[in-house]
Amino acid sequence: MRTSPRGPRRFALPVALAAGLLAAPAALPSPASATATANTSASISASMSASAASAVSGSTASAASGSTAAAMSLTLTSRSCEPLARRFLCSVSFTGGVAPIAIRWYVNGGLVAAFNDRTFVGIGCQPGFSVDIRAVISDATGASVEYHTSPICRSGTP
Repeated sequence: MRTSPRGPRRFALPVALAAGLLAAPAALPSPASATATANTSASISASMSASAASAVSGSTASAASGSTAAAMSLTLTSRSCEPLARRFLCSVSFTGGVAPIAIRWYVNGGLVAAFNDRTFVGIGCQPGFSVDIRAVISDATGASVEYHTSPICRSGTP
């Protein structure tokens, strides 16, 4: 509360409210604006209903296109095995397929169960030796794609 030489200033609540309404006269309803507001509210609710109906039909359409997308063929989009000192960092990525998708990594012919369903793995190696690395990605329909490489392990620092 502010004080003045004459004492504290006090404003009554109605005065403060009136000051706010006078600053924004559009906030005061008039009979004409009440009718316009009712008409605007009716048209807004009608357009919202139309939008909701369109959104429902749109979601049905997108669900239909989603099932088409799920039926897309399984495709390997990128793959790599980057050599570092005494290891390879390998990754695969894919599109399409029917869930569930399984990813299996094989190193020198043996399945590495710890890497199951991972798109990124680190594989240790012995410097100077070749390592046979294979990733097989398959979907519920039995479709599969494969990435295969046999790089030579590097020694030293990366």
